[in-house]
Amino acid sequence: MPQGDQNLPFRGTYRRFRFLNKTSILIALAIATSALLILSQFTPSAYGNALGLESLPNPYVSASRLMNCSAVVASSSLGGHGPCGAAHTMDVMGGIMVSAQFGLKTDNGTLEATMDDTISWYNFTSAQVTLNDLTSNLVVVGGPGVNQVTWYYNNLRYPNGTKMLPAYFDKFPNGTDYIYVVSTAHSYSIQLDGLGRVKDDYGLILTLDDHGRHVLILAGLGGSGTWASCKIVSSYESWSLHGGAAVVRYSDTNSDGFLDALSIVEFVSSTINLSNILGPLAFELFAAAMLPKLNVMKKKIFRRRRLLEACIILIFAAAAQISMIVFSDDPDSGFFTFKDLSHPFVAAGGLLNCSAVVASSSPGGHGPCGAAHTMDVMGGIMVAAQFGVDATGGSLASTLDDYISTYDLDDGHMTFSPLTCNILVEGGPGVNQVTWYYNNLRYPNGTKMLPAYFDKFPNGTDYIYVPSNGHQYVIEFDGLGRVSADYGVATLYYDSDHEWWVVIAAGLGGPGTGAASRLLATYRNWSIFGGAVIVKYYDSNGDGYLDSMSVPEVVGVGKSIDLYWDPSCMNIVQSIDWGTLVAGEIKNVTVYVRNEGASNTVLALSISGWNPLQAQSYLDIDWNYSGTPVASGQTLPIMLMLSVNDSISGITDFGVNVTVSSG
Repeated sequence: MPQGDQNLPFRGTYRRFRFLNKTSILIALAIATSALLILSQFTPSAYGNALGLESLPNPYVSASRLMNCSAVVASSSLGGHGPCGAAHTMDVMGGIMVSAQFGLKTDNGTLEATMDDTISWYNFTSAQVTLNDLTSNLVVVGGPGVNQVTWYYNNLRYPNGTKMLPAYFDKFPNGTDYIYVVSTAHSYSIQLDGLGRVKDDYGLILTLDDHGRHVLILAGLGGSGTWASCKIVSSYESWSLHGGAAVVRYSDTNSDGFLDALSIVEFVSSTINLSNILGPLAFELFAAAMLPKLNVMKKKIFRRRRLLEACIILIFAAAAQISMIVFSDDPDSGFFTFKDLSHPFVAAGGLLNCSAVVASSSPGGHGPCGAAHTMDVMGGIMVAAQFGVDATGGSLASTLDDYISTYDLDDGHMTFSPLTCNILVEGGPGVNQVTWYYNNLRYPNGTKMLPAYFDKFPNGTDYIYVPSNGHQYVIEFDGLGRVSADYGVATLYYDSDHEWWVVIAAGLGGPGTGAASRLLATYRNWSIFGGAVIVKYYDSNGDGYLDSMSVPEVVGVGKSIDLYWDPSCMNIVQSIDWGTLVAGEIKNVTVYVRNEGASNTVLALSISGWNPLQAQSYLDIDWNYSGTPVASGQTLPIMLMLSVNDSISGITDFGVNVTVSSG
């Protein structure tokens, strides 16, 4: 059955006659066929009022600068999935660049990423793909040979059997893939040099309106073609894109066997609007709990906290209301924790300052690692988008782990290509050799350096280990043998040898890596700190699907505390306005102190900076802290008490510094 038959408007008519006699059925089919042929001649133009490429980033970023799309990446399912083969993580690598660029144009919102075989399913009997309903627009990465959502759109047809898209993928009789442009009859296929190396790969950038939902397809004949399409969209302001589609060429200009130059060989002026062709497509509801919730967020202002103490300005008045004064401590230091995200990956000046390193899908593995699944690196799309939201300019590059690093099989050493920026690393040490490198860094005494790392039990089971407290995390199973919990870890580490910061999102399994990535992409919703965060991704209702996230542990760094208004530690105390005070009064304020360091600490209170100086003769500040050590990661409520002497006179407004420090 040709793809697209499920969309024919007269399919229901055939069903009404299926219990009639053969003659009646033939008559009904004849009428339906005639009607379809007539309809195909008088249907409004397919190339109606859909938005062209010149509108980018709209509608994938809304007019109000809200992230307004979800990314769909091709699955690496072993043996393929639906009508498609297994994808290479190179496809995700391109999507990371696009998401960062769209993030730069966005003030708020979250870009979700999902697999093609999660939002669509393939019926092997009818050879049809059914799309599940998504509430946002789609950015679909990967050609029809690997991404079944691309396959779906690429195979939509008019009633007369011709394909709907103004440019699409097809095959020559000998099986060679090519891109075909309908309006010019031009065709493009991969070109090889005399040594059999690829000298030209081609990609397609195409946008369409699917009944009010906009779809941007970034696909190539090969993985390099897909990457090239993504690269151009990630720098669309430099290319004067227009129309409904563009054919991209990625070429080897110096015959060294490496593709090095991008160009656009053809624009397709027409844009396609599926709602002008047929009735609504038969979408089914998408019940998985991974639809994008576009949260309104504010740009994060770079703010550094004192590592060893937390200071507050206590402001009060004896007979008048006073305004809030903010105490800011911004030491000149190059030290970062997760509390500083998205710095240093977004520089203090607002420019993107990182490259994404994704695990390779090299057949048979690479270096000390196995081949990665796109699930292992898909989360990088979400993280890159959020870094883009936080930034004001620049660009985020992406590369494969076996491009940026080389593993010596003889001595087990890793060497890196020169980099001038920080790196975001996606994938665990079993698939990403850059993660493998950092996971195996050791001090001279042989202990591992990272604050949380991956290891193996004698039986070969992988686990995450936190050396500061001995905690271990392994994949958990329910009574039916299904995964009930996977674990991931987000790690922040300064590589002094290479002079760059590294943030790693890695999991025991692919879902664990995805959870660690989602934590980084939504860090504003979590009160994280320190150098490592353990993430649990679990099945909350026992239905066999992982659906909820939690943070069972945060690994602190050095000695550090901070003060908050709430026990969830989401609102930092910057000052306290005591309002109007009267002689003889005692006022209490409760704050929450969290130990964000690596070890237990004892708190100390000091008072300084009275203004005016004589206020200290009439005012007293104390607290109810008993001196009990505060454990790493523990949050402790503390009551601060301000007492006003009965004999106070001649003073109206006061100011003082109250410092809570870590001993």
